[in-house]
Amino acid sequence: MENHFLIIGQGLAGSLLAYDMYKAGLQFTIVSDTENRQESDIVTRMYNTDVFERLAKTWLVDEVLQVMTNLYKNIEKDLGQQFLYPMDIVNVQNENEINVWDERIFDGDFSNFIDTTNKNWVKRGIDNLSLFDRTEKSGYVNLSKLLNGLKNFFKANGNLVEANFHYKDIGFINGDITWRGTTSKTIVFCEGHYASRNPYFKDVPFTPTKGELIEIECEELAEDYIVNKDMFVIPIGKHRFKVGTTQRFTDAGEEYTKNTLDDLLSRLDEVISMPYTVLNYWSGIRSTVSDDRPVLGVHPYNQNIAIFNGLGSKGVMLAPYFAREMVYSLVNKNYILSKEVDIRRFLS
Repeated sequence: MENHFLIIGQGLAGSLLAYDMYKAGLQFTIVSDTENRQESDIVTRMYNTDVFERLAKTWLVDEVLQVMTNLYKNIEKDLGQQFLYPMDIVNVQNENEINVWDERIFDGDFSNFIDTTNKNWVKRGIDNLSLFDRTEKSGYVNLSKLLNGLKNFFKANGNLVEANFHYKDIGFINGDITWRGTTSKTIVFCEGHYASRNPYFKDVPFTPTKGELIEIECEELAEDYIVNKDMFVIPIGKHRFKVGTTQRFTDAGEEYTKNTLDDLLSRLDEVISMPYTVLNYWSGIRSTVSDDRPVLGVHPYNQNIAIFNGLGSKGVMLAPYFAREMVYSLVNKNYILSKEVDIRRFLS
């Protein structure tokens, strides 16, 4: 069982880790927990190269962007479906933000990712606003479609088990991990926000973050770019759009309330000027860590246990890069992970 891995959780982290293991020819079993829904199960997730609030580049964007694109394209080829949708982002700004943005365009670090735009380029639906800029090399990933496709792929290959996972079912025998008849060398926890109750990683400062998402239908709104202004409006085809917020640190329950829905609709009404119909509404919890960095690697006190978690709001960009890093560290005990993401920063 030297090269067999047991992956707990089939959200974004677990699925991409499993896919990299599959491509590397490693033996693994991924457990899709039927009790615990992860936020990525319902999400269409935007990816972007800039941090809008600080007008700065996204962390590690130069390293992760190409890895992300290549991995999703490979999955699309293997599964015969599209999941990655490149699309510019129109950012609604105030005058001060526009001035800073215009300066960034001539900065070599930013010029490949951002551009100016004008009201003539921004089409129908948001003509009640006048100041815009544009982020390039951005877009969205249909996560629910991606994860469902990978679930069926792993199941067809005999790598996936659907079961309720409980920590008490884990056994440690002769240097191996056992779980319901499966023997592995390493168990990798990819549980999303449920990691906050994992007894092996109780000292990791997880900070679960709530996000709300609605689906609307709007016949008149343009569908060739994403709109961003304290929220996002993502066109998904046939005059339908996903609208959501990226972070809410209060009210961490998965259920939604009328207040959160009203807040989201109020933000939407500030951005678009066309009538629309609300079709669906969801809430979900994503896993983040207090220092806003992923957490991965083998437990420093138990070499049979590892974790890959805390991807946060930039997960669709970061997960492909760090899934690869995770595989490297699992198969090569001498591989050194970045201190920014290594689990040992909390469990040293």
